[in-house]
Amino acid sequence: MGWAPPAPGAVGGALILLALLAPSQALVRAVLDGNASTVDFEDLPALFGAPLAPQGVRGYLMEAKPPNACHPIEGPRPGNGSLGAIALIRRYDCTFDLKVLHAQRAGFEAAIVHNVRSEELVRMAHGLEALRRQVAIPSVFVGEAASQDLRVLARCHKAAHVLLLPDHPPCPALDRVPPLAAAWALARALALLAAGVFVLRRLRNGLRARRPRARALKTQAGQRAQVRTFTRRNDLCAICLDEYEEGDRLKILPCSHTYHCKCIDPWFSQAARRSCPVCKQSLAATEDGSDSADEDPSLPGHRPPIWAVQARLRARRLELLARASSHGRSGAPAEAPASSEPPPERS
Repeated sequence: MGWAPPAPGAVGGALILLALLAPSQALVRAVLDGNASTVDFEDLPALFGAPLAPQGVRGYLMEAKPPNACHPIEGPRPGNGSLGAIALIRRYDCTFDLKVLHAQRAGFEAAIVHNVRSEELVRMAHGLEALRRQVAIPSVFVGEAASQDLRVLARCHKAAHVLLLPDHPPCPALDRVPPLAAAWALARALALLAAGVFVLRRLRNGLRARRPRARALKTQAGQRAQVRTFTRRNDLCAICLDEYEEGDRLKILPCSHTYHCKCIDPWFSQAARRSCPVCKQSLAATEDGSDSADEDPSLPGHRPPIWAVQARLRARRLELLARASSHGRSGAPAEAPASSEPPPERS
């Protein structure tokens, strides 16, 4: 049973499901000229420390000294009004939780750890449980390019500051109207459920459609063969190599080869075998008259198996004996003509 590509509807449902499940990116937002212009940078919040508040953490940016914050760092300088300070720290040389703890002890409200020579975002984890319990400020991780742009913005605009937003920033309109927030959450859950049910139903219908087709292919080969009763004009079964007896049920394939029904039926029950055991011709190809040249045993250079040659010789001998006996009944007794080929020995 071959693999069939999923239906376009199933693919569309899966994409909708993935889109609904994918969380929105957390952001580091640089705010310039009050709130007139902003620049957003992607980040990943740390797995330790306090989570970012729904409204985010706002403060002016200050680079840590020393930059890696693996040792106690200088405290923040007097900032812009009531805003706190957010430390910008370089990655490596020590664990993430130690860096953020040094920023917390120096008086920073939050910390931004940036990568070095890479834009890959890393989910920061703690190194020691004792340090993790002491960290109480939020922290995020950004790429190196984002850290360079943040430095430039902080130096060129004296009133510039940054805003750390959580993974799922709230919708202000929904927060002000609790019934709308509840309706939005319910609609999101129903959309996820509907997409999942849609995808599962399409997959189940596809599997059900392929099962009858596989069973039909297994039985199709056996149905195409003819069934008749044994007469003395037949010889032996090429599968079990036993001579036919009076009353045996035989099956004649479209290629004219004959077998016991009890011998050939198990052969056809296997999905990979839908061809004649002697000549290896496909039953469908034999009936349609489209036998391939490499499956014809009569072509030069093709050597049929010994039991196939024996079957042909014995069939020819019985045919000559039958003709001789019919001539003997109509007139004077006649001897059976000698075959030009010696009788084969039983293998």
